[in-house]
Amino acid sequence: MKKHCVAALCCLLLAGCTKPVTRQVGEGQVAFACELLDAVGVTRSTTRPLPEGSVPASSDLKLVLSGTESEPLTYETMADYDMPMLTAGDYSARFTYGDPTAEGAGKGYFEGSCSFAVVARKTITQPVTVALANSLYTLSLSEWFGNYYTDYDLTVRTEAGLQTRYAGQSSEAQESEPVFVQAGTALYLSGTAVKTNGVEVSFPETLIGRTTARTWHTLSIDAGSVGQTGLIVSLDDMPVAIEEIPVELNPEA
Repeated sequence: MKKHCVAALCCLLLAGCTKPVTRQVGEGQVAFACELLDAVGVTRSTTRPLPEGSVPASSDLKLVLSGTESEPLTYETMADYDMPMLTAGDYSARFTYGDPTAEGAGKGYFEGSCSFAVVARKTITQPVTVALANSLYTLSLSEWFGNYYTDYDLTVRTEAGLQTRYAGQSSEAQESEPVFVQAGTALYLSGTAVKTNGVEVSFPETLIGRTTARTWHTLSIDAGSVGQTGLIVSLDDMPVAIEEIPVELNPEA
């Protein structure tokens, strides 16, 4: 997916500029202008603002600064970046926030990188864009689902093992809170529901699809069309049918 230009939080990080610096011959400094994208793609052409509070401050980013002729320098937060004197030459900087393997509410993972050249006896300002690198999804039930099922108890599972349960009455269902998951992970859905005639049915665990990096997915739960039984579950616009199985009240009777 292409990265789209969106409104962003910008912060020019110039830590240490106020104190005098003695430059040696062949040394220079770099300041970073970090732009954090606060929206993410939902389709190839549209974006959606990320959940409130999920975008980190520039000062909270981790920085690994690498040069071709020197050992990498690591700053756990940009608040600690002191603009050290660097030998003139080619460098790369990698910015991260969060854990790329973590999943759940509020588990956004952000990253960005850039390459630049340090110039002797000069301070350069290097721009870098930092964006969400994992994925997130929300689950929603259609009105048509409510015409067939009064109650539901559904679980979405990721390959890493995160299980998120959604249960309640169909008439009160709203879009769920967003859940961050690894990019490229498979999503599976299973659960039970009670039909309008009072019969409880189950839905075997079924692969729904895979997530895409830097994307907010919508997991839509719908009932089958007239004459069909079961669910139509779509990850964005890719529908998957799940057959319903009647639950035996006394399987050993």
